[in-house]
Amino acid sequence: MFSYLFLSMKRRKAANLATVGISVMLVLLLHLYFGSIRSYQTQLSELAENVPVFCQITSLNGTLGTGLFISGQTVETLEQSGHVKDLSYTAVMMAGEGDFREAEYSKYLNLYVVGANNVAAVGEMTDDMFSMDAQSVDELLASDRMACIVGENVLKKRGWTVGDSITLKCYYYDPASEFHKIDIHPMGGTVEVTIAGTMEETMGKTGAARTDVVIPGKTARQLFAQSGLTFFADTVTFHVKNPLDLNGFKSEMQEIGLMETSAEAGDSYTGCALAVRDGDFIAGATHLRHSIELLQSFQPVVWVLVLLIGYVVSYLAGNGRREEFALMRLQGAKKQHAALLFLTEQMLLALTGNVVGDLAVAMAAGVFSGMIAVNGVLLAAYLIGAAAAFGRMSRGSVVYLLSVQH
Repeated sequence: MFSYLFLSMKRRKAANLATVGISVMLVLLLHLYFGSIRSYQTQLSELAENVPVFCQITSLNGTLGTGLFISGQTVETLEQSGHVKDLSYTAVMMAGEGDFREAEYSKYLNLYVVGANNVAAVGEMTDDMFSMDAQSVDELLASDRMACIVGENVLKKRGWTVGDSITLKCYYYDPASEFHKIDIHPMGGTVEVTIAGTMEETMGKTGAARTDVVIPGKTARQLFAQSGLTFFADTVTFHVKNPLDLNGFKSEMQEIGLMETSAEAGDSYTGCALAVRDGDFIAGATHLRHSIELLQSFQPVVWVLVLLIGYVVSYLAGNGRREEFALMRLQGAKKQHAALLFLTEQMLLALTGNVVGDLAVAMAAGVFSGMIAVNGVLLAAYLIGAAAAFGRMSRGSVVYLLSVQH
């Protein structure tokens, strides 16, 4: 069987080269087609990484992004959300050193204390603005330690040193305050925190408001809880984890209770709206998705053409060998055996073309994904065409096959 196949393929070089060449061409065209789709899909995935969607909780009219009252429940829900990453929040308080009577608060209340869960929440701070290394700062702010970072000027003015324990009496801003008339109330007793490091002044150097003392965000939440108070954040920002699922993200934000901003709403300190800066991402993603959808819309046509070409090539090749098939029958070969020989030869030629095309694609572009699907479809097309041609010949008589002109 194998010796016959070898001699047959050697004898019909021109026809066989044409079959192999057509297979190579089809493989290259299919890889080019699917490669274009993969390229757009890759660009879409990279767009989600390179063009982050920034979000910030604001007042309902969108005019305020800081100095708000954002419920602790909202912060907790965002922390647990699968659509949110890089969550940053701050809680701003006033404090005075040591213990003092409430009637004297105006005299002693002169420290701005900020609870932050990471450096980004504090403002436009850079690593070189801290006396501690970046990892230590990140670990501190992510913890619930009773420790703090103090501004260099405050440290010098008060005679503190790193490692000191300082006593603070904190006051919180009343969430029921009227607009432009904020009330403050004591949180209860005093707390002791250890100075873990220092930072440069933020005023005039960054966009952040005055910050004298920074404590971990979880520590700030604990202070509210210990005082029997409801925690409110001052500022909340984050990024969308998967910008490709913006609809799912926005649906979840609505369930949380965050609304779209409305210019008609009145001024308020309540943080209940969400500003989503997704314009650039949507513009880029829309263009890429349209390109992908356009290419995919031609997919049925592509498959039909490939199947038709493979079928026609195999069918014509089979019909061109009627005399050879008839002579094998005259020599005593069974119908099924003769048809199987011809079918095997045709499939070997198609497989050779596929392998050559795959190697060319792999060496030129280093692409291996999709080869199984491409080869499977092409081989199926050739198999159907060859089976139809040789099956038809096997059903005809020897006299009929010799009498038919081709």
